[in-house]
Amino acid sequence: MRYARIVVVGFVLCLPVSAGAQADFAGPLSPGAFEATLNMGPIAETLRRQMQRPVPRSNSGKQAPAATKPVSVADFRYTPSKSRRSANLENFVSKTKAVDPKGADTLAKLFASQDIIEAMRPPLARYGLRIDNVVDAYTVWLISSWQATRGTTDDPSPASTAAVRRQVMNAMASAAMVTTADDASKQEMAEALLLQAALVESAVEQSQSDPDQLQAVGRAAAQGARGMGIDLAGMTLTDRGMVSAH
Repeated sequence: MRYARIVVVGFVLCLPVSAGAQADFAGPLSPGAFEATLNMGPIAETLRRQMQRPVPRSNSGKQAPAATKPVSVADFRYTPSKSRRSANLENFVSKTKAVDPKGADTLAKLFASQDIIEAMRPPLARYGLRIDNVVDAYTVWLISSWQATRGTTDDPSPASTAAVRRQVMNAMASAAMVTTADDASKQEMAEALLLQAALVESAVEQSQSDPDQLQAVGRAAAQGARGMGIDLAGMTLTDRGMVSAH
């Protein structure tokens, strides 16, 4: 998926993903480095219920509207702050340094060289997604992580992207941690998800010629997702969104 990986090309090769490295990715791809995303279990649980539930159909054969309180993707936007972004990235580097000093130093240089989140705006816009929306950020992370476990960065169809976005929106609509969050909390969650997606996509892209490394990246993505309550192995991406693989 070409959401954001162009932003960090040249960075991920510094991560410990070689065949001889541990497959748990103790550094920037570790779920522990993304504190803002560690309490997203309720969102994952709602997504699982959506995947297991048959998609309702109207008499015309079209997907019937969900019988829930109407929500809009725009409800999950926030007003970003450059100072909050800087603080979020500094905190991420600090947490990474504790387990991967070399990776943390490279991240710090990367963040100093450009506004990595802002740089994602144009590639995301091509999918109708925004950098200042926590639903869109989760959508990007979920699809990118799922693709990493399959060793691919192919562009998903517009239909599948839109369908996953709807699933995430519906899941977040019932998650108090999102609906009651202020702009600062939404920004912290969204930017952690976007950054992780960018790192994962770049790692997959740069590991295409190294099967062992590619598998290590996939395991790291799966481990990170499990830390957020998501079992990527149990999902399949379709034009109807994420569906159960079982």
